[in-house]
Amino acid sequence: MVKQTIVLWNKPRTVAEIGNVKKYVEKNKEMLTKLSAKRNWLLWISKEKKKSKDIKIGGIGKGPTPKRIETGKLNPGVKVAVPKTAPKGEIKQVKKNLTDYGKKAEAGEAKNVSKKAVAKDYTIVSDNCFGVAYMKARGEPYDSPFFSMYIYSPDYITLLENFDEYMKLKPKAQDPEGKSKYKRVLAKYPVLLLEGSKGPVEIHFAHEKQGAKEAIRKWTSRTSRMNMDKKQMFVKMDDRDKFTVELGKRFLALKQFPNRVLFASQKYKEVFKGLPNVIITDYKNQGPIGTTLEKKFPIN
Repeated sequence: MVKQTIVLWNKPRTVAEIGNVKKYVEKNKEMLTKLSAKRNWLLWISKEKKKSKDIKIGGIGKGPTPKRIETGKLNPGVKVAVPKTAPKGEIKQVKKNLTDYGKKAEAGEAKNVSKKAVAKDYTIVSDNCFGVAYMKARGEPYDSPFFSMYIYSPDYITLLENFDEYMKLKPKAQDPEGKSKYKRVLAKYPVLLLEGSKGPVEIHFAHEKQGAKEAIRKWTSRTSRMNMDKKQMFVKMDDRDKFTVELGKRFLALKQFPNRVLFASQKYKEVFKGLPNVIITDYKNQGPIGTTLEKKFPIN
């Protein structure tokens, strides 16, 4: 006979203690629904076999993922300090943020992140360094490659509209290394290419001074850990780096990414005001670099 166990707030309770599972769920439906809405609960039946399998009960909430398990009530007011050192298992840089852009970005990082936000366990997709403080606060190896780099808006939209295809590609280094279609002179950092069916997408590793080989290693290792469930992604775009109204509208049309946010400055207020998935900032013509924007408009 398979032993069934209910786990509530990470405290195992046997069926004998609970009684009839269906009756227990029905009796506590109001409580469980409230907890489910706040993402503060953990409830499932585990079948203790050689290979355990998590299943849902009565359609309330969902079971744990292999990646992370919530274990209790979270106070939205509590902040998580952002660690200065890289999470265990993350690739360490031999020399950290030696470019001017990298130093500026690191100086602008948020020092604290909401514990409630961390509990949502988002995978960050961004056109620049927005979300790096959030990722560090989780204290896990980076599971997204969208850090220490930026992507020009036209290329970013190409990548997002063909996301599954482009994220499977291994990037190649530009030759010469800092060559870019967006710059008249060579960049002082590696520029990588994703050569997909809709044209090449440039990835500007603006923090990286160790060269293209190291940039490729970081992109591929972080991509390999990425959760490709689009419902778990926080997808951000701002109005920097060749942004246009047309590109902003194409971004907002990407319904496959339900947690998408466009940050637009006062310049675009009349175009995007009142639209869902848009935050109008108080910047006049364009927003700041990603880390500064995250500090002012944190993920919640």
